[in-house]
Amino acid sequence: MYRVETDERAQEQVEALPAEALAYYAELRTVLELDPYSGAPLSKDNPEGGMFTLTFGSHGEGLAYYLVLDRQRRVDVLAVRWFG
Repeated sequence: MYRVETDERAQEQVEALPAEALAYYAELRTVLELDPYSGAPLSKDNPEGGMFTLTFGSHGEGLAYYLVLDRQRRVDVLAVRWFG
């Protein structure tokens, strides 16, 4: 299991999410704890770079950018967007 931490800037973005998005974001955090590699690599040229994106929401209205740090068993959420 991985520990999920949220960058200060990303935390501000989470706090700005609409109420309907919060439950989906909580589900996203659970996914990241259990399987952080379920997202898509941010760079197709460097798929092993540790940076990923993962959509969330009932229709993929949200997008999170995150970094996986295997040695620390940690995921750092760097940015969160909501397009719904």
